[in-house]
Amino acid sequence: MLLTTTDDPQERTVSDSSHQAKQALQGAHKFDLAVIGAGAVALLGSLLPYYTVSIDMMGVAASSSANAWHGLFGWFGVLAAVIGSGLVLAHLLGTDTKVAPRTGALVAYAVAAVSTILALFIYPGGCDELKTVGVNVCDGIDFGRGVGYWLTLLAVLAGLTLAWLRRGEGSDPETPTA
Repeated sequence: MLLTTTDDPQERTVSDSSHQAKQALQGAHKFDLAVIGAGAVALLGSLLPYYTVSIDMMGVAASSSANAWHGLFGWFGVLAAVIGSGLVLAHLLGTDTKVAPRTGALVAYAVAAVSTILALFIYPGGCDELKTVGVNVCDGIDFGRGVGYWLTLLAVLAGLTLAWLRRGEGSDPETPTA
């Protein structure tokens, strides 16, 4: 690949751009990289079994699971975490974000944490519509959370903590470029 040093953006090569991105990420603060990684782990966790259900009644037993994208608070929390990580990544790569990137990441991870914690208590669909006259079907149904939920929760809480610690350092200006 050909490396150029021209200031004309149309004459830059792909290799030059990737080299600049590599340098920006290599020189990044470890907390910034960890916040970006937390978003990636949250996204990965959202694709694993997030919500679980087990049925055991009248001699019949079955179980199933769904990922985070089947319930509002699951996917919303993951999306907020990915946005927070994206703000930090865009800042590291020199992109104008129009918001203070570390403050934005902190707010996004706070929203992600609240949403993910709400997903612990609110199961999509629920059991209320399964109650019939004289029989409480819900007694034989157990709703739970799978490994994807716990991985996502851990990643979101780690991302929130790291974004808070990194913002508190104040080593970079928080004002967005105009």
